[in-house]
Amino acid sequence: MYLLNAIDHYKRYKRYKRIRYYESIYELLCRVHLTGILDLGCVYLRFWELPPFGSELHIPLDPRKVRAVYLKMRLVERDEDVEKNIEIEKVPNNKSEQYYIPGGLPNEIAILMTLFTRAHFVLSRRLIITDIPLLVRYASEEDVGRGDMDGKELRLKDIETHLKRFEGLRLRERSEKGRILRRLEPFMLAARFYHLAFSLINRDATLAYISLICAIEALIHDYDVKNFRLGDWNDKAAKLIKSYVCDRKKYKEIEQVIITKPIRIKQRFKKFIVEHITNKFWSDPTRPGKKNSWVRFKDLKDIEEYLDRIYEARSNALHEGRPFPPSGKELNAERPIGSAMQIGSKEWKEKELVPPVRAFERIVHHVLMEYLRRESKKGFDSLKKK
Repeated sequence: MYLLNAIDHYKRYKRYKRIRYYESIYELLCRVHLTGILDLGCVYLRFWELPPFGSELHIPLDPRKVRAVYLKMRLVERDEDVEKNIEIEKVPNNKSEQYYIPGGLPNEIAILMTLFTRAHFVLSRRLIITDIPLLVRYASEEDVGRGDMDGKELRLKDIETHLKRFEGLRLRERSEKGRILRRLEPFMLAARFYHLAFSLINRDATLAYISLICAIEALIHDYDVKNFRLGDWNDKAAKLIKSYVCDRKKYKEIEQVIITKPIRIKQRFKKFIVEHITNKFWSDPTRPGKKNSWVRFKDLKDIEEYLDRIYEARSNALHEGRPFPPSGKELNAERPIGSAMQIGSKEWKEKELVPPVRAFERIVHHVLMEYLRRESKKGFDSLKKK
């Protein structure tokens, strides 16, 4: 990923005094208040302490108002003449491995900040590039999506812990001898889908929901469900085959031929999420309270039931063009999750409705962060064994 590469270059070159650097400065927008700084050498991030409009007039300000964040990147300026005269470690370049995110490192920072804080960060303007002042606009205040963390105060120091886990994720990719486990690129794709969902929640809840589902699907490329039976997917087909095939061994062979990877995907989607939900999810202080029980999951079984509905709705929408069940502003009324409702001439049965998109976003965020923690730990553990 761009951030890991930038950190590697900075650490490798910084001890040489003759190496020159160039700075690029950007502005990010968000709806939270950041305290402290995040200084990785190559990346410097802090709240942009500009007097908010209206402060001099003593007008009360909305704490969820869009605020500016200062992002400075200090990157190595490549100089062939300098490199010839000093010994610099040559890092092997595997051309078969590809990694690409539109917008490069600054956009990657915006995506990661959104994932780590559950607050939407967008790249707003480029102020200086390679020490040349300029002004290039990317987004405006209206492009900053709203979320549960709006108006909260967050410490940038806490972000460092999450960023360090990417080093473990890289170690995890090469932790098994003779096998490369794809971890960084799939995770960043999941983070991009998560970031995109924030942009869409208030504009198109359906597309936001599908983006969140895609964020999970990006991580299950090599995850498989053990002990998955044909009856779990199609009970009628299993019973019919059993009525014709009495030999248990032959039945198992037919079962394995039928249960291909695409057929397993729904079960993989469900089980992957369930396996990554920890006690931290249930004890999260920002979780809706009992007064908001209509958007509060009761237990893991409750979540599993809705995951079935969510994936079914996703398949119907993408493969059959059916409308996705309402999950946005239509559900702002205090109605229990999944209760039947009607919009225009379309009637939604209770078993078809899905939770509000923000309730599902909370689940996806927890799963992504837990996946990062576990895979990073496996990577660092593999280093200790060596």
